[in-house]
Amino acid sequence: MSDTWIHHDVSADGAVHTITLDRAPGNVIDIALCGQLRPAIQKAADSADGKVLVIRGAGRHFCFGASVEEHLPETAPEMLAAFGGVIRDLVGFPYPTVAGVQGSCLGGGLELVLACGIVIAEDGATLASPEIQLGVLAPAATALLSTRVAEDVLLTGRSLTADDGLRLGIVSLVVPEGGLDEAVDTFVDTHFVPRSAHSLRLATRAVRGQRQVEVGERLDEAERLYVEELLPTHDGVEGIRAFMEKRPPQWRNC
Repeated sequence: MSDTWIHHDVSADGAVHTITLDRAPGNVIDIALCGQLRPAIQKAADSADGKVLVIRGAGRHFCFGASVEEHLPETAPEMLAAFGGVIRDLVGFPYPTVAGVQGSCLGGGLELVLACGIVIAEDGATLASPEIQLGVLAPAATALLSTRVAEDVLLTGRSLTADDGLRLGIVSLVVPEGGLDEAVDTFVDTHFVPRSAHSLRLATRAVRGQRQVEVGERLDEAERLYVEELLPTHDGVEGIRAFMEKRPPQWRNC
């Protein structure tokens, strides 16, 4: 297992924790990466001085999504549990979270972003939850998106521009291409670093308290549907196999 898949950097004063996915070419999320990501999130959560957690993806793209291969029946339950744990960690994180998005932000990458409180995206970034095109569903996105937005984004699988994401409430701020690093640093330094770490934690708890319960319940049900009702069907695995074999899927509608 490579130690370089996840970088956890902390500012000199301990206020800003930055976790970067660094797995070229597209920071694909799999069971092994989740195994490194969760301890990093927990370490940041345990920091007494932490005021904001920033999630980034190294390279040209934030994240191509979760491993397609690990969504076959043999490994899908373990993958869903591993990634679901990451999502639950972020939804229950004790202080503010910011995601900085560039390039492609797809599938599990979008779900990771949706679990954060503030999303700053470069103009030119592409956000999508294309799972429906493979005949599967996105449990975390199902739980995290409002029903109206989920009907659009998840049931179509269409790609969104950064401005589309802003309009739908997925993205908080769109910045010029090439300006993401500066924009994230400025936002964090302006809105979080000057604040009381204690007050930020209490305010975060107040904002996320009931939502954490609701997301947990919805995520539990979405994961159950995936494992118990989708995976046993032909179409539940046909899209994944077709993608891996580079051929059009042959749906049987069952």
